[in-house]
Amino acid sequence: MGTFKGPLDFNGSVGGFNGYYDRDAKKKVIREKKGKNKNNNKHAPRALDQNREFKAMCILSKFIRRATLDIDSLKNGRLAGYLNRIAKTIQVLDDDGILGYRTILVSKYTYPLTGFSFNNAHPFKEVFQVVPELSASEDRREVTLKLTNFKSKGKFKWPEKVGHYRIFLLIFVLKDLVWDPDREQYDPSYQGQRLVKSFVISEWFPVLSTTKDIQLSAAFREDQQLPENSTVVAVMGLEFASAYDNGTYYVVRDHGTAAIVGCL
Repeated sequence: MGTFKGPLDFNGSVGGFNGYYDRDAKKKVIREKKGKNKNNNKHAPRALDQNREFKAMCILSKFIRRATLDIDSLKNGRLAGYLNRIAKTIQVLDDDGILGYRTILVSKYTYPLTGFSFNNAHPFKEVFQVVPELSASEDRREVTLKLTNFKSKGKFKWPEKVGHYRIFLLIFVLKDLVWDPDREQYDPSYQGQRLVKSFVISEWFPVLSTTKDIQLSAAFREDQQLPENSTVVAVMGLEFASAYDNGTYYVVRDHGTAAIVGCL
């Protein structure tokens, strides 16, 4: 796979090449189209089962990427493959399901999601090794993130100077992805469903050697309903600035990082 240079710019297929915009990499790429594998029988029952479940993985992966567009500036690298792998891990845990129609039970198996970093260049756990306190109201409609007695000096590992930081908290509802036998496809409403989410950003804090208690809460609107068989995903993001001058924060290159810190 290559990248575009010069005036060449196209979408779709031209000759033996395919051009498209990679949302994860945030650039246009070009790749050579592969020929068909003559030994692959795509109509074999086993192949059909695998293809059906692969489509379900992609639906879940795409939904998570859409739900986290608010932290797009903190993302880095291709994420779809990693999210597909997580979806597959959850999918195979459905012991009661039939191969080819298994449910992705995110409401039951949340541990593969927890800790997932949206930044390949600056993985969250490498940048910030402090574990935040995460809690939710009884009805899961409000999520609170706390950093108690937090001493920010020396807590951030970043390639350049970090003089200020701010915290992002994004919560969204992720429901189980199930097979619809009447329509003979995985829940067709999943991809286009209205997002149930909330997003807040803290003020900018200076990096100091003194301790500070930080608390950030995000809550769903009253008209947003939490569906059954779902989990509330909490994403924490960090954005850094190298300096502050004349009312302007000079945000560092690549902005920061983010990760899923809990599923409630």
